[in-house]
Amino acid sequence: MMRRYTGWLLLMAVLALPARAQEAEERARLGGYGAIRFEATNLERQYNTFTFRRFVLTTDVAITSNLRFISELELERFRKLELEKAVEGEGGVTVEQAVEGTDQSEIAIEQAWLEWAIDPAFRLRAGGLLVPVGRFNIHHDDNQWMFPRRSLVDRGAPVLPSKSAWNELGLGIAGDVPLGLQGLLSYEFYVVNGVQLDVEVEQKTISRPEGGSNHVDQELELKFEPFTGTFGNDTKQAKTVTGRVALSPSLGVELALSGYYGRYTPQYLPAAYVGSVGIDFLLSRGALALEGEYVYTSMGDVETVARGFAQRVYNQEGVSNGLAAAGVPLESEVKVELVGLSRVRQGYWIEMRYAFFPEFLRATFFGQGTQPLWYAGVRWEQVWFRDLLKEAAFEAGLLEAFETSDRWVNRLTFGLTYRPTPLVGFQLAYELTWTNKGRSLGDVTNYLIADGNEDVAQAFIFGVVFGF
Repeated sequence: MMRRYTGWLLLMAVLALPARAQEAEERARLGGYGAIRFEATNLERQYNTFTFRRFVLTTDVAITSNLRFISELELERFRKLELEKAVEGEGGVTVEQAVEGTDQSEIAIEQAWLEWAIDPAFRLRAGGLLVPVGRFNIHHDDNQWMFPRRSLVDRGAPVLPSKSAWNELGLGIAGDVPLGLQGLLSYEFYVVNGVQLDVEVEQKTISRPEGGSNHVDQELELKFEPFTGTFGNDTKQAKTVTGRVALSPSLGVELALSGYYGRYTPQYLPAAYVGSVGIDFLLSRGALALEGEYVYTSMGDVETVARGFAQRVYNQEGVSNGLAAAGVPLESEVKVELVGLSRVRQGYWIEMRYAFFPEFLRATFFGQGTQPLWYAGVRWEQVWFRDLLKEAAFEAGLLEAFETSDRWVNRLTFGLTYRPTPLVGFQLAYELTWTNKGRSLGDVTNYLIADGNEDVAQAFIFGVVFGF
């Protein structure tokens, strides 16, 4: 009798497998997006190149009817990562460790948060959240946009406290409130760890024979600049608040106001606060769309931050003397750099695009696909930096030199995009970027390799974006 019941149970389990698999598939959705491009430019040291700009895997898991988990894992310019470790014990202990990877590669969590939808107008969120300043950061998927390069305000010469895609660890609420028949009021408010002044360390050790013995040169570069907040211990012991309110009176129309405020210096430096205010909009009527964003950011008294930093800076002379006393001939060069700091920065971008499909292409391969469309558009961008830190020199714990300058950068882009389906685009764009006469574009952008007085850059870009 027991065998009979056991057989029925096994049969029922087997029959239930397809249904359970289907249920799991509907409950968890796997997706992603990516961008590949070829770029040709007139800058001397920025060579024509293909770039696998990014590949992002996304998940959307419905745990229950009102609990869901969202995540994005980004592989930026990434192909491989190799770790090697060897330990040998003969004649002593030798430990070797090597890390190999592709140049400029990055693996990052762009967002990872849990949502409890108590009501459509009140949803609790916790985890790594996209900071809702402006419209680009919360809609940053490459395949959603017409142009192959992200905007200056959000990425290339960031006015945002941290470049897009910008996330922070925290907790908050979001919701959608209907207004009339077609209107909608949406909001997001979060408390997060917040941007902090962090350090990037680059060390080079060079050994060369000199006078019959090995001579060692060491170069150590410490670069301090604002980074997105930690997912661990908050060294500031201060939290940041951020939020966005968007009004959509009808479909295709949205106007939003956003903000961000919090301390960005760690506990060992004088307290300094970063505040941002953003306005963004979308106007879409038929085939024509107009979209834009303006962001203003203040970083407070940057010179006070630099003076406090000088008192804590690495003591080059003490380290060199200590190594020399240990019998190591050492020439040590230590560079300490504060970057990405300015008293005020502001900027905007505005984009106009028109959707169409030439009738003479209907019978060609361009007419194949799901809802094929062409888009022609133009984007105009401007960014201004007031009191951008140019140089800060430290000696004996004192700030010896502090030099700032007022800079600006403009960019004009014309583009044409073909989409055989809404999730895939083939892009062609021409960019013209320029800055103060006789000043380097490399000082005000993070994507152009510009020397000396290269103040104008032209680029032709062919891009492929996809989503699934």
